This record gives sequence, structure tokens and C-alpha cells, in this order.
Amino acid sequence: MAAIGHRTTVGIVDDHALFREGLAAVLERSMQHTVVFEGETADDAVNNVMTHLPDLVLLDLGLPGNTIDALRKIKERAPGTFCVILTSCDDPLKAMAALSLGAEGYILKGIKGADLLQALDGILQRRTYVSPEFAMRLVTAANAQSRKASQTSDLSYREEQVIREVQNGLTNREVAAQLKLSEQTVKFYMSSAMQKLGVKNRVGAVREYQRRMSPGGDMPTGLAH
Repeated sequence: MAAIGHRTTVGIVDDHALFREGLAAVLERSMQHTVVFEGETADDAVNNVMTHLPDLVLLDLGLPGNTIDALRKIKERAPGTFCVILTSCDDPLKAMAALSLGAEGYILKGIKGADLLQALDGILQRRTYVSPEFAMRLVTAANAQSRKASQTSDLSYREEQVIREVQNGLTNREVAAQLKLSEQTVKFYMSSAMQKLGVKNRVGAVREYQRRMSPGGDMPTGLAH
């Protein structure tokens, strides 16, 4: 990783120039960090990280392009660079996606300068940081995702495949053709899934599957009995 004296080298990628300037000023004034590049798109993030190999890069989640894809590429190509999402987006699912790809921090933009510097110091010591006011929502969302996964874990891979095709409105014969199975085999998988889900027909199986996977989800039209 690059280093200038005892300062940490940092890249800033955000599509708002005024925000970048203010953030750079906070970092430089701290005498702990040196900003080695600024960018405004997801491609800028990847290209500049590969050129400068900074110790740390701060990424807005709403960059032109795809920030999540840029994060994945940076982690693959420059694993020594710490990646921190600094954003106004408080969507727990997007935060989980970023953290699951290896982001070392997820910080909301309302943070004060001194608190940001403290958070970055912890991240550089390999302590993942999530904005405290957002952390509980993130934990709640993660627990909900875990419950959804466990609620359908008793279904086999084939049973889930069949139900997903049925919820798209396919008949048993059409499902069989789609999955390259016999119609009798499809009926077997559907019967087994209905038993596990505690329902008596195909429509009930789809409804129960959707309820477990996405509570409150709408029932698709066109289901064939």
C-alpha cells in the first residue's frame, strides 16, 4: 500500500464536488491522512485505486455506474485497500450487500468530522464500523433475512425450483418441459413441497412459499391449477 510519511493515503469517490472538497479538507487538516485522488464515478473508483493503491478509499453508494460492482472489483484486485461506504443511503439490504463483499465500514453522511476520523482510525486497525444510529436496523434486517432462509430450508432444491416455476403460472407439463423432468416427477416434487408447507394445493403452496420468503408479497396472477 502507498504511504506518505506516517499519513494514511486516501481516495475519495463521490459525485458531488462540494462534498468531496469538504471531506478532503477534513482529512488533510487532521494531519493523519493524505488524499491521493478524487473521483466521481464507479469506474473512477476502480481505475484510481489500481493506479494509486491507497490505504483506504471512501465510496458513495449512489455513484454513476455500479458502486457495488466497483467494490467487488477493488476487493478482488487490491485486497490491501480498505473500502468504506460513506453515503446517505440507509437501506439495510444495500448495506448488507456492501459489507458481505468486504467493505470495512458503512457510514452515513450525517457523521461529524471528528467522529469520522475516529471511525476511520478504528477501520484501519481492522475494526469494522457501522454508523451507530443505523446498526440496529441493520441487525434487524439481517435477522429477518436469516429467518426467511431458515423457513424454506426444509424444501429441497428441486421442490423450490418447481414452486418458483408454478408461481410464474406454468402448468405441471410446462414445468416438466422447463426443468427437463417427467410430468410425474414434477407432481411428486409438488406433492412433497405441499406436505412440507402444510397446504393442500398448488395455489396454497405458492402462497405459503411467498409468505415465508417475502411476508406481504402479492400473489401473482395466472396460476394454473
